Amino acid sequence: MIKLEEITTIPTFSNQLDNKMLYSNHSNDISISYTSTYTLKYVIEGTKSYHYNNQDIEVSKNQYLILNNDSKITTEAKKGTKGLSFFLSPKLINEINSYHTNGNSSFKFIEVTQKKSNNKIHNLLHKIAYLYEHDQLIFKQQIDNLFIQISELIVQEQTNIDANFKKLKVVKHNTKKELYKLVTEAKEYINDNLNEDISLDIISRDIGISKYYLHRLFTEINGKTPLSYLTTVRLEKAITKLRYSKNSIFDIAIACGFDNVSYFSNIFKRHTGFSPTQFRKNL
Repeated sequence: MIKLEEITTIPTFSNQLDNKMLYSNHSNDISISYTSTYTLKYVIEGTKSYHYNNQDIEVSKNQYLILNNDSKITTEAKKGTKGLSFFLSPKLINEINSYHTNGNSSFKFIEVTQKKSNNKIHNLLHKIAYLYEHDQLIFKQQIDNLFIQISELIVQEQTNIDANFKKLKVVKHNTKKELYKLVTEAKEYINDNLNEDISLDIISRDIGISKYYLHRLFTEINGKTPLSYLTTVRLEKAITKLRYSKNSIFDIAIACGFDNVSYFSNIFKRHTGFSPTQFRKNL
């Protein structure tokens, strides 16, 4: 059974080594220090600051941060800040890791602030936050399942990242962290500029590394090139608009960053087996 805790005033944390979900809605400015287990920090409103391992990281609205076990953390937040924390026990992490790797792997989480760089995790976090704030009945019925889902997604993501770094022959944790931060920044640049004219030159210039190195690093870690990832995300956005809006095919194509309807229709059919019109009719 997953524990649930809520903080609205001055934090008085209970044990942060259990499998637990914590919702915070701060009525005052706060600053608190504690030692935690594996943790995912998700900000719903405002900005939270975390100090640990001699570094300071800010997590803003819709961003999340994953921290390793036995982290000594100082958290600061202003009045009105809201967020969710997921505390994952080492036992749970090891069980999930053993299931997905046959017990042959161990790893440290790469502690980088992320915003939509993993859409599955981001979408699930948004769902959990919405249920907690707007449908407590369904939330309480599903809390155990939701907690396990987010735990598995975190471990799967980190396992895949670690495996891809091994292909690159990168061993040092700090090196992995810096390289992964670059890839995360590239993915977030793509997600934030979907309807713009994006090229590898533009992304590499914005991130500050050579386009060759960005292409190689991005491809090894994500299993697809930056421009393939761009097309995938644009198509995902287009599918959502076809499902839930009445916008014309032309408007959807332009809104999702495609130059013209003909190109959009061809690439959409290549990936889904249907033209945009056929897809909408079959809903």
